[in-house]
Amino acid sequence: MMLEFFGIKLIDKTGNVARAGNWQERFQHLNESQHNYLRITRILKSLGELGYESFKSPLVKFILHEALVENTIPNIKQSALEYFVYTIRDRR
Repeated sequence: MMLEFFGIKLIDKTGNVARAGNWQERFQHLNESQHNYLRITRILKSLGELGYESFKSPLVKFILHEALVENTIPNIKQSALEYFVYTIRDRR
């Protein structure tokens, strides 16, 4: 996955993610470069189409936590709430 570009790393086979070593630089870029939000939407949709639906929820939860709780990527809030969340088909 393209997670490291966004400052995120995959930590296990269940799809759990965490901040990567380069997270500060990459989150700053992600916060300032809103054109990447469409890419994230495409990645999330592709994960489902390629059989990795279970990877989407942990990624979206992580992004929401960073945007809403940690306030590290506040500019992504609207896209996360209006687009990312609605790519998740598995509602468990």
